[in-house]
Amino acid sequence: MPMGQMPVLEVDGKRVHQSLAMCRYVAKQINLAGDNPLEALQIDAIVDTINDFRLKIAIVAYEPDDIVKEKKLITLNSEVIPFYLTKLNVIAKENNGHLVLGKPTWADVYFAGILDYLNYLTKTNLLENFPNLQEVVNKVLDHENVKAYIAKRPITEV
Repeated sequence: MPMGQMPVLEVDGKRVHQSLAMCRYVAKQINLAGDNPLEALQIDAIVDTINDFRLKIAIVAYEPDDIVKEKKLITLNSEVIPFYLTKLNVIAKENNGHLVLGKPTWADVYFAGILDYLNYLTKTNLLENFPNLQEVVNKVLDHENVKAYIAKRPITEV
């Protein structure tokens, strides 16, 4: 393992680390990375925004000091989560149930893929009041290849 941690992707005998780099690589292989550099940039910007959101949640969820955590939770729940989800929900509406370009991209797959983790960290259903984002997730989960993978993947415990 190049950096001593998972995940690692091996391609043609070369091991590569960093999950977002791996996602971007696979997305290019299956035509979910955009048709030109500008589209790729727009997708990357949304993915980076989602990742910023994930990090803001994780910082609070993994805070070891309970008193500090309680204070951070107030800001997270009253400001951070509504800010990101409201903006992303509008973006999804403007893009016909996708997060960018009005078509399926790896940004949709990334968001759908980390949603369970985000819900676990926040102990909520983050999309309860965000139907356009739920549509993004539903479109990913309704894809026949994704359905097939979910049906046969190992069950993980939370």
